[in-house]
Amino acid sequence: MLTTHSNQVEGVPPVRVVLTGPESSGKTALTLHLARRFALPFAAEYARLYLEKHGPDYDFELLQEMSRGHQTYQNHCVPARIPVGLFDTDLTNYKIWSQEVFGRCSAALLCAEEQEVHHRYLLCLPDLPWEADPLRVDEDRRDYLYGLHVTEIERLERPYRVVRGIGPVRYACAEEAIRELVPGLTAVAIDPVMR
Repeated sequence: MLTTHSNQVEGVPPVRVVLTGPESSGKTALTLHLARRFALPFAAEYARLYLEKHGPDYDFELLQEMSRGHQTYQNHCVPARIPVGLFDTDLTNYKIWSQEVFGRCSAALLCAEEQEVHHRYLLCLPDLPWEADPLRVDEDRRDYLYGLHVTEIERLERPYRVVRGIGPVRYACAEEAIRELVPGLTAVAIDPVMR
């Protein structure tokens, strides 16, 4: 991969492109692909990192605490001075998660979500086969949860594009969508061996 390329533009408000959607919809794979393809810094999915380290059990208070840790982690991985970056999920996911599991959200989480004004979304359609792992739930509710993501992003009036397809088709769809969300973004040459 070429490391001298930069998609960072001076004097432009920061943009955070968020890969979002229900479980097992390809968010992590797309985040890694787009980070490499466009030489962009990224933050992985904090909740997964946290739960893999500390175990899968959580309660309402811990979920709210994870949402705060999520913000700290993202700000560390993609500092505010970086004009364009990628996030594997954001507080929209935490809001939906909290409401679905506990029927409520903390005021702090709701306020913090409203402040993520520079976020643009690549919303992953759950058209991929389900890949089970110990942290994934709601296999049969993916379409419903996808609808909640659409509703929330539209409520926030934030730009988004839907990513669909399998394999190279999905990657190409995501590349086209991110270029629409971040005009002027250019891809870098990728060593075919590294693909």
